[in-house]
Amino acid sequence: MIRRILSSLFFLTLFFCGSAMAVNCQRAVSPLENTICNNDNLHWLDSTLSVIYNQAILRENVEHIDKKYYEWEKLLEKCTSDACIERAYYAGISAISDTNRDFKWEGKWWNMLSPNMSGGVIQFSRNAQWSVTLDIRAWAGLNHDEFTAEARRLYGMLVVEKVVDTSNCKVLLIPRKDNSLQVYSNSDWGCRLSMPTGVFLDGAYKLSDTDPRPKATLLTLGIFPDGELDAKFRGLVGADYQNFVDSANVYIYQNDIDNIGARVLSMWVQGAANSRTAIIMYTPKGEIWAGRISPVKGGGLELHYYSTDGNDQRKMPRTLAAWKLRFLED
Repeated sequence: MIRRILSSLFFLTLFFCGSAMAVNCQRAVSPLENTICNNDNLHWLDSTLSVIYNQAILRENVEHIDKKYYEWEKLLEKCTSDACIERAYYAGISAISDTNRDFKWEGKWWNMLSPNMSGGVIQFSRNAQWSVTLDIRAWAGLNHDEFTAEARRLYGMLVVEKVVDTSNCKVLLIPRKDNSLQVYSNSDWGCRLSMPTGVFLDGAYKLSDTDPRPKATLLTLGIFPDGELDAKFRGLVGADYQNFVDSANVYIYQNDIDNIGARVLSMWVQGAANSRTAIIMYTPKGEIWAGRISPVKGGGLELHYYSTDGNDQRKMPRTLAAWKLRFLED
């Protein structure tokens, strides 16, 4: 009974603590914890296990996952070397992930969590008994690169010690029994330093010959809050609608300097932030102002302006005028 209460309390705390099981390196008090905190690779594996644990208890029985965790913890506590600790983490990650050891690695795998106008594809070109060759293509807007890596099989997973032509980029690929592929990289200190801006490998991958992600709209991206406003914007900008979607590789809120209670979103394409950018401003009443900047053949940039109040740029709100001046001179 006490165990059940403690497990329930622990489950609730996970909603208030992002990495409940991770070693707190500011309060490391044992040789084991200090060893983990002073080794970048072990610290990454510790953080990864924490994320996987928290995800597992949201989809499975808490006591079942707890049992796996406590069994792994006993294994870890016996370790007195970096190599033993590393192998223990891989064993724990595999157990808690409920790894599919009969996974079919062949084919083209697409990152389903990549943002709009970004993506990642992994193919396995050589599948040997103890190792696999990975061909990776990843992009964010106009930033892109291709990588090759050798992965070793370990506890049903694939472990990449180093991606070719990168510095300290490590990748862990976990095959799931739902036929998805979960990928984690040491992006904080390894892969991110070697990847083009905005490009990342982490995510949930799905097998498909072509990109299986649904086509994005300004509604699905969260730029518009409802279908009515999205439809109104489509009617306003016509065929230019898709160009606004294609500009929304990165999109953030911006201040409404007109102080009219409007919501303002600025968006741009990674690798072309100064030439492929857009802004959308709208009020609860359904008033809309929008601008999009794109390159012109032969050089230079042009502005495409739309408003429910007419397309006269002299009536442009100060918010859009200030945005426009960052890219174009009057």
